[in-house]
Amino acid sequence: MVKVCTLSFFPLLLTMMLVSHCSNHQDSPVLKGPYLGQNPPGTTPKVFAPGIISTGATEGASSFSNDGQFYLFARARSAQEGIFIMEQLNGVWSKPHLAPFSAGKHDWDFMLAPDGKTVFVASGRPIREGGSPLSNHQIWMSERTDEGWSEPRLLPFPVNSGQHDSYPSVTKEGTLYFFSRRGGGLGHGDIYRSRKINDQYTEVENLSEPISTVHHEVDPFIAPDESYLVFCSDKPGGFGNEDFYISYRKEGGSWTVPRNMGDKVNSPYQEYIPYVTPDGKYFFFTSNKSGNRDIYWIDATIIEELKPKELK
Repeated sequence: MVKVCTLSFFPLLLTMMLVSHCSNHQDSPVLKGPYLGQNPPGTTPKVFAPGIISTGATEGASSFSNDGQFYLFARARSAQEGIFIMEQLNGVWSKPHLAPFSAGKHDWDFMLAPDGKTVFVASGRPIREGGSPLSNHQIWMSERTDEGWSEPRLLPFPVNSGQHDSYPSVTKEGTLYFFSRRGGGLGHGDIYRSRKINDQYTEVENLSEPISTVHHEVDPFIAPDESYLVFCSDKPGGFGNEDFYISYRKEGGSWTVPRNMGDKVNSPYQEYIPYVTPDGKYFFFTSNKSGNRDIYWIDATIIEELKPKELK
């Protein structure tokens, strides 16, 4: 009996080792190619990089660099929280690791600017080392240089109000769009913008109606050329919770009446955190329609399809 058990042990051990090796390989796949090597979506949203980016944790904002060489995304409710980065090294994507500019669990909303090297971050991090975390998120900025990412700096008043200021998005010209719950607004959350003049953000304007209303308007994504604006709202007439709306900039600077982006991207659940890739090909967003907050992507042709005929 002992001899039989000993002989049968080695095939069993070999099988266990092979299963373990395959399992580890599946847990850490080698990612190559554009967009982490994921198969592109069509006109139906797909979960982005399931098991790698979209996991059992909570994922939020994301941004690709202009050259597609690094990818940033936010993750919360996991062992490690904050803004993560993945980079292509010799054609292979690195595993996600905390971005050098991230303050961990204090960070959430962010956006990489069209210049591909400036990131705007909404964070509740302490203003001074050793200080207490902020009760409301404020907007910070960090730049990527040859030496790495700079220490984030807090944007001054009036961009930051001391109330909740978040989801920054910026044009090629440097105009900053964001939402805020500061006093004097039309609703619980309004969309604001601040033009960059002489390298400074000195004035802030509420976009007012038809963009900001008495309802809850948040998470603006502005096109790099400022030609359209995507944002979230819980105004009546949607599919439920918060939906995506899109407005197009008319000649003269006014905006078209926001249009619900429809059931391709909206659902009875919460959709938020819109983002369009630098090449204009894909529309990314976060939704909890699967029961967990995951990142989705869809072909960005939906943006042109919804554009009013008179503006085409």
